[in-house]
Amino acid sequence: MTKTQNKATGKIGEDLAVEFLKDKGYEILERNWGNKWGEIDIICRDYKTTVFVEVKTKIGLYFGSPEEMINTKKLTRIQKIASSYFKSAYQPVRIDIVTVILSDKLTPESIKHYRAVY
Repeated sequence: MTKTQNKATGKIGEDLAVEFLKDKGYEILERNWGNKWGEIDIICRDYKTTVFVEVKTKIGLYFGSPEEMINTKKLTRIQKIASSYFKSAYQPVRIDIVTVILSDKLTPESIKHYRAVY
């Protein structure tokens, strides 16, 4: 898959994740927020908690699951980016993962939400 195709697949997954989270009552604050350390796919609020969401999208399971794409290094980077989001004052925060599996026709087969992964 080309880089352009990967970006398009990722965008589809992020759009589906946003709708999924909205349906669960989350308020979407930002999409693709970034700084010098990287980018957070979705920043949202779950009641009084700010949630930083990493979305992983795959077409089928040919080369493993989306969950296998998450490692400690990735989560540490997300935590670093998330901590820079607030300039001051303590805010309750959480890091979640949403995984999306698409069919070959790019329709959703599975959307899973993992809360408080790090």
